[in-house]
Amino acid sequence: MSVGLATAAAAAPDPQQSAAVIGLAIAKVKATTNAERQKLVDLGLDVIDFSGTHAEVLLHGPADRARLAGGNWQVEVSDAADQLAAMTAERMVEAQREAARQADPTLASGLPSGRVSYRTLDEAEREMRELERRYPDKVKVFALSRKSLLGHTILGMEISSDVQTDSGEPVFLTTGLHHAREWPTLEFTMEFARDVLQSYATDSHIRKLVDSSRLVIVPAVNPDGYTMSRDLINEMKRKNCRVAAGQVPTWEQCAAADSRQLGVDLNRNYGAFWGGPGSSASPTAENHHGAAPYSEPEIAAMTDLLNSHQVVVAVNNHTPDARLLRAPASPLEPVPAEVALYDGLAQQLGAALGGWPTGPWPDVYYVASGVAEQEGLYANGTLGFTPELTPGHSGLERFHPQYQYVIDQYRGTGFYAGSSIRDALLIAWDAANDPRTHSILTGSAPRGIELTISKDVSVDSSPVERDGEMVVLPSDLRIESTMRVPDNGRFEWHVLPSLRQSQQSSTLLRESWVVSCRNPAGKIHRSVRVTIGRGETKAIDMSGCPAGPKKPIGSGR
Repeated sequence: MSVGLATAAAAAPDPQQSAAVIGLAIAKVKATTNAERQKLVDLGLDVIDFSGTHAEVLLHGPADRARLAGGNWQVEVSDAADQLAAMTAERMVEAQREAARQADPTLASGLPSGRVSYRTLDEAEREMRELERRYPDKVKVFALSRKSLLGHTILGMEISSDVQTDSGEPVFLTTGLHHAREWPTLEFTMEFARDVLQSYATDSHIRKLVDSSRLVIVPAVNPDGYTMSRDLINEMKRKNCRVAAGQVPTWEQCAAADSRQLGVDLNRNYGAFWGGPGSSASPTAENHHGAAPYSEPEIAAMTDLLNSHQVVVAVNNHTPDARLLRAPASPLEPVPAEVALYDGLAQQLGAALGGWPTGPWPDVYYVASGVAEQEGLYANGTLGFTPELTPGHSGLERFHPQYQYVIDQYRGTGFYAGSSIRDALLIAWDAANDPRTHSILTGSAPRGIELTISKDVSVDSSPVERDGEMVVLPSDLRIESTMRVPDNGRFEWHVLPSLRQSQQSSTLLRESWVVSCRNPAGKIHRSVRVTIGRGETKAIDMSGCPAGPKKPIGSGR
């Protein structure tokens, strides 16, 4: 139905009115150009689709309607209540199927787990612990450095053939649920973990990867938001639970109806280029960037993870727009100095996903700032990517469609024939393991000792307004990780290059790593500076470090 938005927004809500006024509605907005689409995004509106001559905008309440009414848009609005009811009914059917599957294994899907329904957060975390118990030599469940806003421990998994030892392998990271309503992303990370472990004995490709590198998985970056969405308290929640800047909310405050539009978009809260185009200072905007770089504990925790794990390649899974994205994400960024390598890998991932549009955010999607790809590239040298998965659906269902589409997208079958996130993740993991994508330090040192590699860096926000002036906010970061020298006293350490992408130009900053060891009192005994580029191998001598433990550490690697 066509609606006069200015009139509807100004009217006092009537409890008897439909969800189109007091709750969720979908606006079909005439927008024929990318500039018009970007204008909708810049309003802080929840643009959920753009194709042909129109954009679909999810309206969360009267405030969104008022924003849209402020422009001269041609709009049709439809109530979303029926869609929500249908989706709730589908969840009930899926839950019944899952209960039947657990009683009868012949009803399993083609996924590694056999599941036929979306996991709850509790189910996912129990499964992570179960995998750790079943494969204790290959799986380590760990808590990220900080809890969520509501105090929930954010869990990750490391998978390697010698997972309890820091052996200096190259690292591949994949994540889910930066955005709460994008349920398939938790499924893909959990299924990939189970797939890798179940296939280790029979798949030589996977066995080689597990034996020579380390897989790190964070299935739920945004556990609070996911619980709100998955438990249908606020099913279309995208952001975290921040209600007021600098204040820790209660569960009740996050769940309250008048908090529905509040929160921080976690994929706008990273420090590099924070606060720039494609993000908003408005707490009700769907792309709200938060009060400061890394202001949200969930993103501070992810940053700590990146800074301590030498992540070579990262895939941050999202839904639902059939694209494969890489940096630059903002028009303020330079073309990456290593763009041929970076884009070459992007094109491989896009091909595995069925030939989806692939490239920088602004070229194939829209403008964004403070996203994971920017943080990884400019702070660490990580080659990061965002696949927009499970596309092809309309209305609210697009963010988490019927579970069969998760099954199809994982292996590239059925509805997504030729578009496999499993294949894309394996390509990305192969790339992380390829010496051309990272650097290698070799040398000798007393067996069993711990070596530390470190570097202090600074990343800048986009220019933001403070007290009436435009300023850039720097963030100082410590990049530091460790490895244990094998029993034979020879090490091969796969690290990120010390040369780092400039935020101002298509050049690499000539920085150096410091590799050090400590004496029994904890003081640095020896340190070596090394400058190394991507694809290079350099030898360093740490043989003058204090002797290590007398007993072997158990790994010959």
